[in-house]
Amino acid sequence: MGFFDLFKSKAAPEPTATAEPAPAPEPYLGDLTKTNTIFQLVDVPPAARDDAWQDAFLANLPAASFRCGTPQVITGPDGFPYFQLLLPEPNQSFQCYVLDRMKDDFLLRLGLGVVINPDRGQPDWVLTAGDVLNYALTGEFYTTAETPFSRQATDETIQEDEEVLVGQPNETLLPAATRIVLRDFLTAHGVPDPKLALLMRHAKTGPAVAQDLVFNVVPDLFPDEATYRQVMQRIGWYLPRHYSVVGMEESALGDAFEAL
Repeated sequence: MGFFDLFKSKAAPEPTATAEPAPAPEPYLGDLTKTNTIFQLVDVPPAARDDAWQDAFLANLPAASFRCGTPQVITGPDGFPYFQLLLPEPNQSFQCYVLDRMKDDFLLRLGLGVVINPDRGQPDWVLTAGDVLNYALTGEFYTTAETPFSRQATDETIQEDEEVLVGQPNETLLPAATRIVLRDFLTAHGVPDPKLALLMRHAKTGPAVAQDLVFNVVPDLFPDEATYRQVMQRIGWYLPRHYSVVGMEESALGDAFEAL
């Protein structure tokens, strides 16, 4: 999926906060040099935006100065909530918003993505809530290096030829704010008591170790298989793209599951 494809798809809206994010405790101050660089970059035609353009855009994005749209939060065509960031208008005063500050002040807590310049027709960039979380955890929006995650999004069983270790993800893997957002998402979609575990598996016949976030989300909770699959996939919007999520019966892991 391309970076902007999710603003072309259609889906039922997700539950979102009804109130606008609270004002920052102190004014944001962006880096005007980086703001000017963003101005120059968005003038490049979309067809000419190569990997170097993307690297430059993402490097300058977090500290650049933006204004917000009206309303601040919109529901994207994918059904998820996005905070609108627009470049300042020449010679016009504006309240400054800086992504690097916003992530800690309210984006993570409210489970919001970010859309850059949606007023220009096709947005210049779209960040999911998981992309924002990845930046908060690692300093980069996308992790491309190999990780222990298996990159699955399905239901799973433990195989006989696997050694398993089960625990809970720590704050550097899944902060408390994101756990709450995921709890609310799953509750709204019919999971009465959402629970989570971190499962690490090692095949006895090989050296590879794989890990997954495991939710007590199973097909029996939904009217049909398609709805179950959709919910499992949409959990991923709130998580870094390299994370993997699986659903499993609570009885498979015993007391290892903990409430979100």
